[in-house]
Amino acid sequence: MFYLVLNLTNMLCSSARLRQNFYLIIGVTIGLLFSLIVGPLLETGCLFSISTIDSDSNSIIFNDEYEPHINLAGKPQRAQKIPQTLLRPRYYSTELGIREKLFVGILANQASVDGLAVAVNKTVTHWVDKTIFFVDAAGGHKLNVTLMKIPGIVGFTDSRNVLKPFHMVKYIADNYLDEYEFFMLIKDSTYLNANKLMNLVKRVSVSEDVYASGTVIGTNYCSLDAGILLSNSVIRKMIPNVDWCVRNAFSTSDDDNFGRCVLHSVNLPCQTSIQGQSISSYHLWEAKDLINLLNQPQQQESFNRALTVYPMPNAETMYKTHLAFCKMNLEKSNMEIDALRRSIVAESNLEPPSFRKVSWPVGSQSGSTPSTRFDVLKWEHFTETHLYLDSRISNIRPLNEAENADIQNVLNTSIEYLESKYSKNLKFDRLINGYKRFDPSRGLDYILDLTFKDIVGNRLIQKRVEVSKLLGKVEMLSVPYVTENTRVHILLPVRTNEKEDAFRFLRQYKQVCIDKKEKTMLMLVLLYDANAPGKGAVDDVFKQLKDEATSLSNAHKKDGTKVAWLSVRIPNTKLLALRDALLDFAIIDLAIRKFPPDALMMLARPKMEIRQDYLNRVRMNTIMEWQIFSALPFSEYDPNLMTYPRQATLDVNKYYGHFDPFDYDHLSFYAKDYVITRKRAESLIPIIRADRDIHQLVSESISHSLKVVNMTNPSVYSMFVAYSECHIFRAVESGLRLRHKQRHCELYEGNIVDHTSAALYGNCVRSRNRNAGSKGQLARLVLEFQNQLK
Repeated sequence: MFYLVLNLTNMLCSSARLRQNFYLIIGVTIGLLFSLIVGPLLETGCLFSISTIDSDSNSIIFNDEYEPHINLAGKPQRAQKIPQTLLRPRYYSTELGIREKLFVGILANQASVDGLAVAVNKTVTHWVDKTIFFVDAAGGHKLNVTLMKIPGIVGFTDSRNVLKPFHMVKYIADNYLDEYEFFMLIKDSTYLNANKLMNLVKRVSVSEDVYASGTVIGTNYCSLDAGILLSNSVIRKMIPNVDWCVRNAFSTSDDDNFGRCVLHSVNLPCQTSIQGQSISSYHLWEAKDLINLLNQPQQQESFNRALTVYPMPNAETMYKTHLAFCKMNLEKSNMEIDALRRSIVAESNLEPPSFRKVSWPVGSQSGSTPSTRFDVLKWEHFTETHLYLDSRISNIRPLNEAENADIQNVLNTSIEYLESKYSKNLKFDRLINGYKRFDPSRGLDYILDLTFKDIVGNRLIQKRVEVSKLLGKVEMLSVPYVTENTRVHILLPVRTNEKEDAFRFLRQYKQVCIDKKEKTMLMLVLLYDANAPGKGAVDDVFKQLKDEATSLSNAHKKDGTKVAWLSVRIPNTKLLALRDALLDFAIIDLAIRKFPPDALMMLARPKMEIRQDYLNRVRMNTIMEWQIFSALPFSEYDPNLMTYPRQATLDVNKYYGHFDPFDYDHLSFYAKDYVITRKRAESLIPIIRADRDIHQLVSESISHSLKVVNMTNPSVYSMFVAYSECHIFRAVESGLRLRHKQRHCELYEGNIVDHTSAALYGNCVRSRNRNAGSKGQLARLVLEFQNQLK
């Protein structure tokens, strides 16, 4: 009953609300109906189209002018220009148009090219970016000049002197216009202060046309004898008018002809100042004036300000002029350094007390601050003859030639300084102690304890001197471009007792090089003993190794992989140590003929673990006609003396081995460099052309020759050092790892035959001892042995 009453009440309330909103509901309903009727008519556009019927009963419908229409006439169309792939240049400077600053062109002749031109080359080349000598070579005659003295020479066959400046400009425009911003044209009889010119062009904007000289002929023309400075923009404007300039070169003066060409092309007279930078020249009228001038150059202000000095009568005069300018620049630099040092000391007093740290010498790099105790730089103690504790494996060793010369220079400079300071009252007695330290961020620092005898008081006085040899300006050394795509030709000498190591090497070579398609080629040099069967015999000692090499080559012939071998028979000799030391010469001499001159050769050993990182390092660090690479390998200690289990793959760890600084057996070089160097050393070590010539390497005459030249470690590395012009790059290589090799250091019948064999025997014993184990491991074995004896 209660629910029924509640429902009736809700119905009454709902009907009351409906009566109140009746008009609202009717309005919403009518709006919805109207939108449903009118909406489709608006979408079809029936309300906005008007049709008319003409006499032919054809209806024309005028639609909206913005209605889109599809034009299918002549479709589809092909692109008129096929898009090309964007090729980026190798260097960002090429893409951005960045140029070098200064190019110097020197106009010379055959009569003076060996004298004045060489002098210009020696006084100018190291300051500017590029120098080229333009020499007349009429009739195609050879120039009487050594290319080692002047590397950049261009010969002109046109004998007309009045056209030589235009030939220079034409050659510059064809070859160097996009590489340099300013061009200086001078004659070989003109001395150029290249340092001052370089500083001048660095302050001049390239946006302005430059046609300047220190001497003006008339009012418009620059003097070629004094040197003409041209901007890149001026030469660009001259090129279209070169033919006009040649036709109008009717004067006998180069200055008039060249100046008329510039005036016609650029409408620019000769300038003596550029953007506030003045240019001046000094004309030598008589040789007597130069002699007086060189004695006191500071008194001639016009000479000091000169950018060029002309004419130079001979090369000796040019060298003297250059010396005078160098002295003036040195004095000026010393004065500026002293002024800067005084200002640094004066301004340091204005800093907070905790920051008042002025380095010595004043204004120099203070040196690196060690972050941990492992970064502390070590002071090395030395005397006039020996160096102490220079490495962890050396207690004392004699000074080498370079170290001795450096220490004597520092010692003499210190003695001269103290004797002059005390008015010659002190006389040097001896060096007590010497310490030196090399800081890569600063240079070499020395501390010397010196004893002097006091002449006045007749007593000994000890003085401590601190000397600093600071690092100079860092320069970028340009080297030829190399890539990692070069094929490496590996030479692997294999003895009869190294067959197992050779099989292991072949397995690694297959995994690292063949399976990964590395660009390599392997040649096995099989070394037969004098009585060992081989070279076609049934019981060939290397038959299995040859079969394995043939199998690898045939299985991967499609990939271009080749594993070849070369058989070499080595003779028996009483000079066993000498034969083994010189055997690499015979191996390379016989194998190098099978490779082209541009082949990258790598000398390997059976005990090494071949790695891809090492191959890439060989490619990057070996440069034809420039650099030979000699890697320091990580050599494994004797596994019989180690307490650690032997690893399947050798890791670089101080407990397993060390980097052997006395290993010179791993080299990489180009075949061309080896052939050139080998010919130079042929008088000392004869070239091997067949197996029967190997006995020449182990004759007593070779041993005597090696003793005469003091070559106690005869090797291919020593030959490159002594006879090659290439750089020798020797560095620690973590990718080159050697398994331990048992060395048998013996001579024939246990007797030392001669000096060379004795030295080789000593090197073998030293290498065997160093590769036995670390100091800790060997010390532990000694203690264990002593305990067993007790």
